[in-house]
Amino acid sequence: MYKYYNASCFDSYKYIDHNSIDMFFCDPPYFISGARPRNINITTGDRNDWDRQWSSKNEFYDWTLKWMLLMYDQLKPTGSAYICSSWQHSGKIMQLLKEAKFKIRNRITWKRDKGRGSKTNWKSMHEDIWFVTKSNTYTFNVKNIMITKKVVAPYRDENGNPKGWSISNNGEPVRMTYPGNLWIDFTVPFWSMKEVRSYAKTKKSPNNRHKKHNTQKPKELVKRCILASTNKGDTVADYFVGSGTTLISAIETGRNCIALDINSVCIEMLEDRLRNEL
Repeated sequence: MYKYYNASCFDSYKYIDHNSIDMFFCDPPYFISGARPRNINITTGDRNDWDRQWSSKNEFYDWTLKWMLLMYDQLKPTGSAYICSSWQHSGKIMQLLKEAKFKIRNRITWKRDKGRGSKTNWKSMHEDIWFVTKSNTYTFNVKNIMITKKVVAPYRDENGNPKGWSISNNGEPVRMTYPGNLWIDFTVPFWSMKEVRSYAKTKKSPNNRHKKHNTQKPKELVKRCILASTNKGDTVADYFVGSGTTLISAIETGRNCIALDINSVCIEMLEDRLRNEL
C-alpha cells in the first residue's frame, strides 16, 4: 500500500494518524542556497526557491522544530527516523531533535561528491543523516545491512582454512561485517543511473519532460535505512518526498509508504518514476 499527496508537511495530520508510522525518512530543505527572494513560488518546480523561503536561521529552525514535533506525534513508540542535513546546520538539527524529545542514536556521514569545489575553501564532500528513535525499544535489523569488507590480515586456523572470511569472486579475502556510520559507497552525481533517467531529461533519456532533481538521494541509501529500521509490511513516511525516492524504495523493499511534497512538479516526477521503475 502506498499513498502520496501534493501537500505540506503541516497538513500531514489529514493523512497520517497519531502513533501510526514505523519509520520516517525526511530530506528537508537545507537553507544553504542564499537569502529569500521576493515573490517566491514554491510550487513551480524550482527547488532553489524552496530552499530560500526563510529570512533568517531562527525562522528556519522554528519551522524545522514544528515539523519534527509532528513527526514525533505520528511515529509509533517503537519507531525510528532518519533526518538528512547539511554540515552547516547539523549541530542545530541535533539540538532540535532533542528538543522534540527524540533519542539520538547516531549521526551517519555519507560521501556526497558534487561539483568542482572552491579555490578558497575545502570542497564539501559529505552530508549527515541523524538516526533517532522515539523510545529505547526500536527495530534494528543488522543482519539485513551487513557489508562486505576486504580482510587486511586473513588469519587461518591450524588446518590452513580461512578463519571468519572467504574468497570473493574477484579473488580477494573478504568477510561480512557490521555496518558503520561512515558511508562511502554512495556517490553524487549519479545522473546516469536508471533511477534518474526514468523521469529526467538527460543525454540518455532526451524524451523525458523534467529536469533532474537537484537534491535527490541515491535509492540504495534510503533502502539501507528502511531495511535496518523496518520489517516487511511496516509503514514508512516522508514529508519531503521530492522525486519519490523514499516511496519507490519502500515499495521495492515490501513496505507501505505515505509520502507528501508541497511541490506539484515533484509529484509529477514521482508519478513518472512509478510508471517507469516498478
